[in-house]
Amino acid sequence: MPIYQFTARDDTGQLITDRLAFRDELELRNHLHRNNLFLLDVAERRQLGLRMKRGIRLGDLIIMSRQLKTMVKAGMPLVSALEALSEQSTNPILGEVIKDIQRSVSVGRTLASSLGDFPKIFPEMLVTLVQSGETSGRLPEALDEASRQLEQQMEIRQKLISAFMYPGFLLLTTIGVLTVMMVWIVPVFASIYKDLHATLPPPTLLLVWLSDLIIHETWIPLLILIAAAISINRYYKTPEGLMNIDRIKLRLPVVGNLVRKTGAANITGSLAGLLESGVPLIQGLETCARVCGNAVMAHAVRKAASNIQTGKRLSDELELTEQFQLMVVRMIAMAEETASLPEVLRQISADYIQEVEYAIKRFMAVIEPIMILVLGAVVGFVLVALYYPIFNLGNVFLKGA
Repeated sequence: MPIYQFTARDDTGQLITDRLAFRDELELRNHLHRNNLFLLDVAERRQLGLRMKRGIRLGDLIIMSRQLKTMVKAGMPLVSALEALSEQSTNPILGEVIKDIQRSVSVGRTLASSLGDFPKIFPEMLVTLVQSGETSGRLPEALDEASRQLEQQMEIRQKLISAFMYPGFLLLTTIGVLTVMMVWIVPVFASIYKDLHATLPPPTLLLVWLSDLIIHETWIPLLILIAAAISINRYYKTPEGLMNIDRIKLRLPVVGNLVRKTGAANITGSLAGLLESGVPLIQGLETCARVCGNAVMAHAVRKAASNIQTGKRLSDELELTEQFQLMVVRMIAMAEETASLPEVLRQISADYIQEVEYAIKRFMAVIEPIMILVLGAVVGFVLVALYYPIFNLGNVFLKGA
């Protein structure tokens, strides 16, 4: 929803400058007319959420949810709570966003719809929980559940970051070592072989060619890398590309198991919180599909939600997706029989998080020796390609003698 910066004059002739979110300019004019304000100037601004997403972290949203829950639970009016929250926010960008939300709520809009104006900042799960809390009159409980769900997502994200940090460090180290050898070491050997008129084997010729390319035609590999990155990024943003790449992720050895368990933990944990907050099952599944983090699993959940509308059971539909463990499906089937689905889903989510930790340890145990072997093999190839012509020169001298 766009945000409008406007200047108006009231009945006393005083100028008022403010910014509010409305569906269109006509809705803004109607609002000002109802409040006896005469519009002088208006301009549409870009949403803060699109421009400032990078400056707001998941931890900031967790703190915001907790503080807002505390103030609302203490009986503070929502508009006053939002105003206080914007003033005391340690993140100035988030404080400005909350200020816009406070203005929107002050003109009669719901908190959920105001949060929905910033889809790039506030996750749909948070908006859905707030909407359910406002409808049922249990907003503090909904905000508490939202903070719990965000904490779980941050916990899983931190575990994944820690898992890929060491392989990333080794990869950067390998690139750094190769760059140093190509720029400073290989040219020295190439100059020696050129002075000796040595016949170089194919590996050495390839190494010398790559060195010349990096030193004298740096723009070529850079252009190739940039073009490849842009092409992959654009392809990933298409529905077909997103589905294909996420399908490849699930099929990768070790990594696929980690991605699947992470998505399942997000789905089951989010669905448990949504159901406990009064969100209908089908709406909860559709929301979980948008926050699970994998397009293949999201498609499976959406398909299950669609089939449930025809009277089918959740457990049967999840089993057909083949994205969840059979034991999990059986537990959900039992929960459907005993009407304890939210409790069972929360337990399943906790179990999945533990399995994610185990999968991360297994991933680290496998990837560390592989990365070390790759680094050793690459450096070893470069050294052999550099020194092999020297041994041949010795043989040539012996034969000449």
